[in-house]
Amino acid sequence: MICSDSPNPRDPSAYTTASRLAYARSGPMGRGPAWITEPCAGWPQGKDRYTGPWNRRTANPILLLNNTKDPATSYQGAVALSRELARARLLTVDGYGHTVFSNPSACAMEYETRYLLTGALPPAGTVCEPDASPFPEASEK
Repeated sequence: MICSDSPNPRDPSAYTTASRLAYARSGPMGRGPAWITEPCAGWPQGKDRYTGPWNRRTANPILLLNNTKDPATSYQGAVALSRELARARLLTVDGYGHTVFSNPSACAMEYETRYLLTGALPPAGTVCEPDASPFPEASEK
């Protein structure tokens, strides 16, 4: 899905350039993500992939969830996306990790379940806390 739905470079040397830039910005940790879509260089792009506009009204509202400290999908990006989509609400989890699933929050799960069952969105500006910290205090060990 990522190869056919996203605009990946067709020239394999572009990934080397991206890897160097990522290394310059993030050190060794930056290189891996720069190469993730390299196999897509030779993959055909989907003819029916949607490229926008993103502000069209949808039949149902969209619920976005994002951690404030997600290393892969920035919180600022989630805020911007929630503003760009016509009918979206951002549910914030004030925690670490990539995706809310990797750092569970009963609060977020309650809102997510209610949304999936009824379509009800959480109140605007809702912030949930994770159930536990991935970095426990010395007293918690």
